[in-house]
Amino acid sequence: MRISIIIPIALLMGSVQFSAAAPITREQAADNISLLAGSMKEYIAPKEKLTPAPKGYKPFYLSHYGRHGSRYLHESSYYTGPMETLEKAHKDGALTVLGEDVYNKISIIYADAITRVGDLTPKGQAQHRGIADRMVDNYPEIFNGKAYIVARSTTSHRVMMSMMSAVTEFQKRIPGMQISIDASAHDNPYMSTITEPANTVRNNSKKGAAVNAFNAKHSDPERLMLELFKDTAYIRHFERTIQPRPFSFPGFAAAQTQSEPRTVVQDMSGSLFNQLMDIAQNMQSHNYGFDFNNLFTPDEWYDAFLKNNLYWYSVSAFTPLTDNIVPFGQENLLENIISCADSAIENGGINANLRYGHDTYLFPLVCLMEINDCAWSVEDFEHVADRWVDYDIVYMGSNLQLVFYRNRKGHVIVKALLNETESKLPIETDMFPYYDWEQLKAYYRGKLTEYRNNK
Repeated sequence: MRISIIIPIALLMGSVQFSAAAPITREQAADNISLLAGSMKEYIAPKEKLTPAPKGYKPFYLSHYGRHGSRYLHESSYYTGPMETLEKAHKDGALTVLGEDVYNKISIIYADAITRVGDLTPKGQAQHRGIADRMVDNYPEIFNGKAYIVARSTTSHRVMMSMMSAVTEFQKRIPGMQISIDASAHDNPYMSTITEPANTVRNNSKKGAAVNAFNAKHSDPERLMLELFKDTAYIRHFERTIQPRPFSFPGFAAAQTQSEPRTVVQDMSGSLFNQLMDIAQNMQSHNYGFDFNNLFTPDEWYDAFLKNNLYWYSVSAFTPLTDNIVPFGQENLLENIISCADSAIENGGINANLRYGHDTYLFPLVCLMEINDCAWSVEDFEHVADRWVDYDIVYMGSNLQLVFYRNRKGHVIVKALLNETESKLPIETDMFPYYDWEQLKAYYRGKLTEYRNNK
């Protein structure tokens, strides 16, 4: 069903004092490899100073939704795929000197990662400890010995570990702080749900065909295959039967191994290229002492960024190819943010609501809330990266913080921090980055009402 939605105000405004760095170009790729990891980029604490609150206003409440920190890749196939391919080629003597070097490094990664698939890494823990530290430092009026904090996470292990990393840091800094923690399916309706019809339309065939066509234009694995294999026919056209790889790690249940061999008959070059790129992008989550930055050319890094960036845009953002409604799949989360804030304003008692979840929900939330340029809608996928770039929106450890301030008359203002950086919201203001809460709330309520009336 096609639904008419008002063009977001943020796209029409020109008066707000806000500027963001221009997206990097292909020509700048060589100097920006870390950014091109996109949603797998490492979280780095911002260096910008925060704007002091207007005279007479003090912070009293913080609302947050954060992605888990740096992690291992979340499916075992990301590791078993390249390991099995390169191991067989190694045994067959089909690898070049470079291919052998890559095989040896993949072996190290595989041995470390295969029993930690999807787990939070030490870097991920440190990221959330750092975010918690800066909350305490920046907002002592909120985070203090008299504070009561409510922290909730999805039931994902890496998300729970992210929450616990933050909570233990709060308790270390301020032992007297009261913190309620929970990780339960009870909170799924707002923490990890994509409502209908947004959930259905985000995967429609029209969008899928456009994404596939885009990816085909930006994929060329031949150069790397020629450098890894002595004979590219080996990787392109062989039929092989792979016996299940036994897991010999202590404590790992034998029942988790495959019971039947897998037969693979396909052109393997494209999948191996993508598997190696996935590992290369994820290297920022680890401290192995080596990386794969130079395994790929700057052009290949940039094309991989374009494809990943388009994926997140196509399943998170406004675009005519998904009827401009996908971000509304986070209507429950936005409602929870609004209602919790109003409760804190009217009743007090809670100083912060901290929510820990996934990129799948944070990406569309910031689009729905029209933060910075995230609400931009474009049909031509070749132009998505002109303004919408995942490495500026959601990556490992990314978070959205809404910080609420009040003066003695009870007037409430709010500012948004995306990845701890002051950000633009979709209403006018003459005191950026601060906005009138009642006006902002009315805008979001009206937007949700219009959407629901047109379902």
